[in-house]
Amino acid sequence: MKSIDRSSLAGALFLILLGVVFLVINLTGLKIGQTWPVIFFIMAAMFFLPSMLWPQAKRGLAGLFIPGSIMLVLGLIFLYNVLTNDWVAWAYAWTLIPGSVGLGLWLGAIVGKWSGDADRVGAWMMGISVMVFALLGAIFGAASMKIIGPVLLVIGGALFLLRGFFKKPAAE
Repeated sequence: MKSIDRSSLAGALFLILLGVVFLVINLTGLKIGQTWPVIFFIMAAMFFLPSMLWPQAKRGLAGLFIPGSIMLVLGLIFLYNVLTNDWVAWAYAWTLIPGSVGLGLWLGAIVGKWSGDADRVGAWMMGISVMVFALLGAIFGAASMKIIGPVLLVIGGALFLLRGFFKKPAAE
């Protein structure tokens, strides 16, 4: 049996996935107006897949986790907006976009085994972004965000406190 190259496999899987998504949408009676954020999840998957399909080049391809993470977070934000019809959430949800860059940087550093502090910088970007989101959500958000926001702030504070207990003292 002849083996298939990975790029043909990726293209085939993408078309199959796309067909399945639209089949489910059409068979369940969902309207495209409710499901369009799925496009962002598909784009995110297309950015994440290359480093998995070509593991010998994953060090260089891991940089694709950054745009993939941006697409993923945008998809999650838009899905929330569509499902809840809470479009006002964009007043503070945009603060998650820098965190998505941090997520991509963190994932890229781990998968690509990058040297340096890229993973730490990515983690800090995510943490700061989520805390700003939580603060603004607690102030300006809908009823659910007025609960979720403070809870996220408490969790963030607790994690920061734990980090202080386990952090090695700086050499003088």
